[in-house]
Amino acid sequence: MLDEIGFEPLGHRIVVGKGVVARPVPLPDWVGPVIEYLAQNLPSAQDGGWDHFHIGAYEVACEALVALGQAVEVGGGAKPVAHPKLPAILPRWDDIATAVVWLSSQSGVLSYRHFAGTRGAPNPAGVLLRPNIRAAHGSGPAYLEPWAFPVFQSLGLILDGRWTEQAETILWRDYPEEWNIDFTENRRFVEACEAAVANVPKDIAVETRRLATILEQDIEEWLEIAKRHAPTPKTRDDALRSLGFWSCFGVDRLFAKRWRLDGGWLSVEESKRTLYFQFDPVALDVRKKFARRYMPEFPFLSKSSMV
Repeated sequence: MLDEIGFEPLGHRIVVGKGVVARPVPLPDWVGPVIEYLAQNLPSAQDGGWDHFHIGAYEVACEALVALGQAVEVGGGAKPVAHPKLPAILPRWDDIATAVVWLSSQSGVLSYRHFAGTRGAPNPAGVLLRPNIRAAHGSGPAYLEPWAFPVFQSLGLILDGRWTEQAETILWRDYPEEWNIDFTENRRFVEACEAAVANVPKDIAVETRRLATILEQDIEEWLEIAKRHAPTPKTRDDALRSLGFWSCFGVDRLFAKRWRLDGGWLSVEESKRTLYFQFDPVALDVRKKFARRYMPEFPFLSKSSMV
């Protein structure tokens, strides 16, 4: 698999008279397994590529294949390239791991279990299979199709049939309801929120306020459009609700690309390695807490959510 994606094996390659040629940087263990897993588990398109059906988990999995140099983005999904080549700088590990978890959960390859156990509980496919991943490090039990274990292990999410410590914050981003975990009370999340408020880059400060500000002109233009096209009369409150929704959408998108739990605010250059998770629960919740403290003049930002 690695040969197919352009990996050159490591080794001493000495050219007489020129000394030792620099070795390539070793690839992370997850690269080959992740590419194969994404390609095989995304919905297939008629043109030989992959459809995302505008479902978040499939969209980000398609984006991951593009970011890994295996595909190009096309309308409704992604299409494999004739000559795949890994980029010089790989996407972030945490985003790749989250993309794999989201895809697995969406497709039913990964299913969560209640901490108390759900042996014999019915589901649409029949009886739930007993967990084969044990609870550990704050994460609950789950069932993963046995053939999918290698990719999760390559990412360092599972070890000896248990979730690893580094898997916990990745799983927060899928927010398993079965586990009834409130990560917003976790020390790491609280500290990350405090850091997000205390260390706001200048460009982020400008952009968040630009996105959040609703001008009188915006309201008037919205009402004028609604007057021409809406089936029923609209009020100023309707305009404010709609414009507030789109303000939240813009700020959420900014957090999704420029903020991460373990890295805080990312530079523009660093953000090029991120994938776009539109409905990332961690980013959505930190935006609300950030807005409550840093932008109290925009109260709708601390209450509204895209989910």
